[in-house]
Amino acid sequence: MEKSAKSWIFVDWGSTNFRAFLWRDGRVAERREVRAHGTLTRWSEGNQAVRTAAFATFLAATLRDWLQAWPDCPLLLCGAVGSREGWVQTGYVEAPAGFAEVAAGVRAVASLPPGMLMGHGVFIVAGLAQATPDGRHDVMRSEEVKALGAAAHLGRSDAVLCVPGTHGKWIRIAGGRIVALQTVLTGELFGALATGHTFAPLFATATASDAAARAASFDRGLELARQGADLLRDLWQVRAVALHAADPPADLRAYLSGILIGHEMHDRRCVWPEARTILLVCDAGERREFYQRAAAAFGLGVAETIDSETAVCAGLARVAAQLDFAAAAQAG
Repeated sequence: MEKSAKSWIFVDWGSTNFRAFLWRDGRVAERREVRAHGTLTRWSEGNQAVRTAAFATFLAATLRDWLQAWPDCPLLLCGAVGSREGWVQTGYVEAPAGFAEVAAGVRAVASLPPGMLMGHGVFIVAGLAQATPDGRHDVMRSEEVKALGAAAHLGRSDAVLCVPGTHGKWIRIAGGRIVALQTVLTGELFGALATGHTFAPLFATATASDAAARAASFDRGLELARQGADLLRDLWQVRAVALHAADPPADLRAYLSGILIGHEMHDRRCVWPEARTILLVCDAGERREFYQRAAAAFGLGVAETIDSETAVCAGLARVAAQLDFAAAAQAG
């Protein structure tokens, strides 16, 4: 295989969902998404041989027409597919790291079962990790590609990026390299609380609210986070105000979001007080609107927003441009 390729298949394969992009002539020509087919929702069980066959079979079947139309097109994958529960565990590149270090950490899938993937070359991006002097450790997979890709696409060599999600990431880039990262479990905590025994009955009986009511309820949650800075106590307010307050928030789910995202913003402002603006890597929709409102409430300007597709493809394209196929195959 040549050192570079004009056409690629990029895949962002997370723990929950699968997204693929046919990259031709510097742009996304086609895209494909399969929800609820992430590494933890479908293929977390079984030994390595069983998982390897399952991953390869799904990938070949899902992208069959692309693979047939472009028989020499290599595949570059990022996300949880390279984790311990994924297809091939690729380990981590240590921060500080930029595109060169990420590209050097790419590993080829060494043995592909007979079938449509043969001859294409399948490569998986390593994750990124950091150990701090105070003994803390942090890791991420795919967000490093999105952060570097977003900053490069927007022409920023220095930036603080917020990447909301189940495991949200705050990432500092300096000189085009990731120098610091922090993970917050805002999304996962919201999901656990919203479906748990304490809050779920309240949410189940709630009536639908309009956008204005959701925004007002979210803002009330933000204000509580601003005042108290006591997450565990503030969370109880979701139930307490519903049962006792004369004027409870119209939308308790939005109120809970406001509390959680508000505390996320408060804590990041304490950790990185010098930050004045952020780049927000988030798809359009309510989540983006909530994070924009929260940033403004806590004195952070959102310099620019970028959707996850643009960010991950911009990142993978730059990794692909620096990929040494022979080295990746030898490492794999």
